[in-house]
Amino acid sequence: MPQDLLVVRHDGVAMTAAWFLAVYAIYVMTLVIRRVRASDRDVGIGWWIGGALTVGTGIWAQSFISMLSRQLPIQVGYLPAIVLAAWLPAVLICAVLIWSVSRVHQPVFKRVLSGLLAALGFGFLTYLNVSAMVLQPEVAWDPAWLLVAFAVILVGNVLASVMLRRELLREAKFLNQAGVAVVLGSALHLAQLLMLESAGVQEGTVCLSAQQLSGTYLDWLVSLIGGILLMGVQLGTVLDTRLRRQHAQLVSSLQQAQTDLQVAAHRDALTGLLNRPGFEHHLREVIQSLDESGEAPAGRLAVMRINLDGFRALVNTYGHALGDNLLRQVAKRLLVLVRNTDAPARGDGEEFLLLLPNMPDQHAVAQLAYRIGLAVSQPCVINGEDVTITCSIGIALYPDSVTVEQLICHANEAMLAASKAGGGVYCLHEAGMDISGAKQVEMQRELRYAIQRGELALHFQPKLDAVRGGLVGVEALLRWTHPQRGPVSPAEFIPVAERFGLIGELGQWVMNEACRHMRLWLDAGLEIPVAVNMSAHQLREHDLESRIRETLARHALPADMLILEITESVAMDDIEASLKVFDMLDRIGVKLSIDDFGTGYSSLSYLRRLPARQLKIDRSFVRDLDHSADAQAIVEAVVRLSHALGMTVVAEGVETEAQRQVLVKLACDELQGFLFAKPMADSDLRTWMGSQTVPMAPLHLVPA
Repeated sequence: MPQDLLVVRHDGVAMTAAWFLAVYAIYVMTLVIRRVRASDRDVGIGWWIGGALTVGTGIWAQSFISMLSRQLPIQVGYLPAIVLAAWLPAVLICAVLIWSVSRVHQPVFKRVLSGLLAALGFGFLTYLNVSAMVLQPEVAWDPAWLLVAFAVILVGNVLASVMLRRELLREAKFLNQAGVAVVLGSALHLAQLLMLESAGVQEGTVCLSAQQLSGTYLDWLVSLIGGILLMGVQLGTVLDTRLRRQHAQLVSSLQQAQTDLQVAAHRDALTGLLNRPGFEHHLREVIQSLDESGEAPAGRLAVMRINLDGFRALVNTYGHALGDNLLRQVAKRLLVLVRNTDAPARGDGEEFLLLLPNMPDQHAVAQLAYRIGLAVSQPCVINGEDVTITCSIGIALYPDSVTVEQLICHANEAMLAASKAGGGVYCLHEAGMDISGAKQVEMQRELRYAIQRGELALHFQPKLDAVRGGLVGVEALLRWTHPQRGPVSPAEFIPVAERFGLIGELGQWVMNEACRHMRLWLDAGLEIPVAVNMSAHQLREHDLESRIRETLARHALPADMLILEITESVAMDDIEASLKVFDMLDRIGVKLSIDDFGTGYSSLSYLRRLPARQLKIDRSFVRDLDHSADAQAIVEAVVRLSHALGMTVVAEGVETEAQRQVLVKLACDELQGFLFAKPMADSDLRTWMGSQTVPMAPLHLVPA
């Protein structure tokens, strides 16, 4: 220490109080910054101004206490005007810091500029406090100490700014905020001590303001005032945070309550399923998403309306409690059958609704309707009693029906048609249903009675060896003779059976009758294979394999005598599913034939993979054989392809001798058509066989 400077003593208690006040002021500033960021514009400005005033006062008090902690060996005092003037830069410094740090995404150059201004401001604050002592001669400043002090406060600003910005991006925690306060507060206090250390007072100096602001307990008074102000702001931030948290919780509770009310408004209280408004809302969203995507849906979208037949009569007889239990059990069975993406709902009264997005095809929808009908018809045990009920199901498909209203309305029309048909069936909506619906409903009812009354019969059309002319098999064709209307064309009743879900029952009846006739023929010494047409509905039945095996076993027939004909369009509709079904049928041992070949869109790679043994050329190609070179070229190509794949070729619809000669020339294996015989009953078939010069030909369904 140079000999011409006064020796300065330091009050440790005052220095500690100044350090604590600096740390506390910065800690409160971090709380204020969070309030500024969390509030809207007007409230945020209020927190910014109030925080700058209060925290600035704390910094001003801390700086003045640091000044008081340096005790000179002479009597000193401070000019109140200059001491009070030092309050303004402290407030401005805090305003700059709060404004700068509260904007996390502020450009780097602005943050650097804010840090430099804060460092200069802290230095100016200390200079004013020193200037409040009017000394004669004046204070001698040491530039080296000033530079070190400026570097300390600048480094402290940088570290605190980085720490505070990271802390603001996370949840508020006391330790994180306290760490920022300790770093910046300690840097601020140390820089002020260094600046005060650079202010040398020469021996013999006289304080001209000794009679101004002074006192033994002045440091305690200033500390108390600054601390109380900072504590008030801290309490305000705590209360504001708590109120905001409570407000957020209240808003969240109200939103959750609103969501629960919306969910409850779209749910049926009895079954827990969607109610009618909820179903329509969900259906509208699904259709809107399809329309906005502008792409064709991956599968079919279907809407079902399921009405419980005779439900009101049960309720009138046994009471509403039984009806409620029955509705709950039906709802549970629906949930078991549908997928997670499906939307079951309860409609009005005894009605259920079902939205089915991305169904593979129309046949899959029909299969599900069939399974729903079976599930609903299973007895329900209610109060120890078995209650049995059926349902009528109406189906509408998108985009055949485009809007929500159309889908629900058309499903309702189809459901009413199924109900008028006697119930217990499903019905697909078709265009013009309101015009022809009554006629089809009546035909459906009569067709169901036809199965029970024995009005159905099989006729058999022979298939002949193209070269030898002998019988190699027959095709079974379903015929219906109505008691009043006489013969009904299959072109009329087969579409009705498909639409009302009777095609599966008809197909099973045909298969059973075909096997029964083969058994009778075998017992008579006649080995005649029978070809039976399979519908798309039958191919989708989950128990198809067990049905075929059970039918063959019941009639004690070898499987290779049964030929199942599947049209090309059905086989290629869902090729992967068809491959699985074909492989399953091949394992049983039945023969597989692709019918109406040439009318679909077969891929040769898929055709090669199908385990079919026979291919039938569609009659449209056979009809033009005798005068069309193109038709002959097509048939020749089909025959060559089939033989290359190990399949026999059947030409159906042969009506002229010229057609027969062309087919024989093209190496077709089997012929079928009116030229040889029309479809006939069993007795007529036996008479026809007896009249043939070549009654039977060697069986060659699969070439050696």
